[in-house]
Amino acid sequence: MKNAHGICYDNRDKNNPVLIVTSREQNAFKRYTLDGIFIDTIDLPGAWVCRPVIHGEYLYAAVLQSQSRLWQQSGFVTILDKNNKVVSNIAGNQPTYINNKLDEMYQTIMAFKYPHDVCIDADENLYVAQWNSDHVYPYKLIPVA
Repeated sequence: MKNAHGICYDNRDKNNPVLIVTSREQNAFKRYTLDGIFIDTIDLPGAWVCRPVIHGEYLYAAVLQSQSRLWQQSGFVTILDKNNKVVSNIAGNQPTYINNKLDEMYQTIMAFKYPHDVCIDADENLYVAQWNSDHVYPYKLIPVA
C-alpha cells in the first residue's frame, strides 16, 4: 500500500466479512480477510481516496483530490455499490466502465476543496469534512427523493 489512509470492516456480505484498507496514492482500496490475507484491489483511477465508510449496501469515501489536478482543490465524494462498482461521484464525473474497467475519475464541480472524510446518519444525510479548506464546517448533504 501507498499512504494507507483508512480502514473499515465490511459486512455487506454477511457470510464473508472483509477489511477494506485505503491505498490513497495507488488510487485504490485493498480488500483483506479478517485474518489479514490479501483478497483483491478495487481500482479507483484518478481518486486519492480517504477512509472507506460502509452504510447499508454502499461504500462511501471522500476523495481528497483528482490525480489529474493534484493540490488544486479537486476533490469529490465517491459511492460504490455492494459489488464494489462506483455508482456515483458527487461533484465528480459520471463513472464509466469499459470492458469492466473503470475510467479515470475527476472533479467536475468545484463544490469541495479537499474532502477528507464522510459520515452518514440514520436519515441518510451525508456529512463531508474537509482538510485545509479555510476552516469551514462539514457540509451536510440531504438526499432528495
